[in-house]
Amino acid sequence: MTQGKRKTKVKRKWKRSINKVKKLRIGTHAANLGMFIIGWFLVVGIAVMYVRGFGMKTIISNDAMAPTFEEEEVLKINQFIYKITSPKRMDTVAVKMGETKSNVYYVLRIIGLPGEKVQIQNGKIYVDDKEITYPVGSEPIEDAGIANDVVVLQDDEYFMLCDNYNNSSYDSRSSSIGVINKSQIEGRVK
Repeated sequence: MTQGKRKTKVKRKWKRSINKVKKLRIGTHAANLGMFIIGWFLVVGIAVMYVRGFGMKTIISNDAMAPTFEEEEVLKINQFIYKITSPKRMDTVAVKMGETKSNVYYVLRIIGLPGEKVQIQNGKIYVDDKEITYPVGSEPIEDAGIANDVVVLQDDEYFMLCDNYNNSSYDSRSSSIGVINKSQIEGRVK
C-alpha cells in the first residue's frame, strides 16, 4: 500500500471517528435533558409523598396517652407509611372514630394484630396466650373491660390500648369503642 492511500484511509477513519463523537454529544445532551426531567419528577414526587405522608396533624386533647404524649401536644400523622407496610405491634396510631368529618382522632397503641387472640388477666396482657410487656408503665392493668374474656381479632382488626391505661378507657377495652378496623387507622404518629 502506498503512502498516499494510507493517508486517505487514515483521513476517512478520522472523519468517521469525529462524526461518531459528534453524534455522541447530541446523545449526551438528550440523555442529560432526560435525566434532568426525571430528576424533577422524582423531586416533585418525593415532595408530594412527604406532604401527603406527614401533612396531617392532631392535637392530644386528654391524658390518655400520658406519659408518651402530653395533653395539648401537636402530633404529625404519617398517612403514607401504612400504604407500603402494615401496622405493627406497639405502633402509636391516629384512629378515626365514628362518621364525623372533623379531624378528631384517638391516639392509641396497637397491642393485638389481625388473627390474634387478646386477653387481659390479672393485670397483664396476653396475646395468643403469651404475656407481652407493655412499653409504657409497669403497674398492672386494673380494668380489663371486654378483654376480660378472650377477644379474637378478625382480618383487618386491631386491639389497642392507651398508655395511661389505668386512668383512661378510650381504647379497645371499652365496649363503645371495641376492636379497631384497619380502615379507621389514619396513620402512625410520632
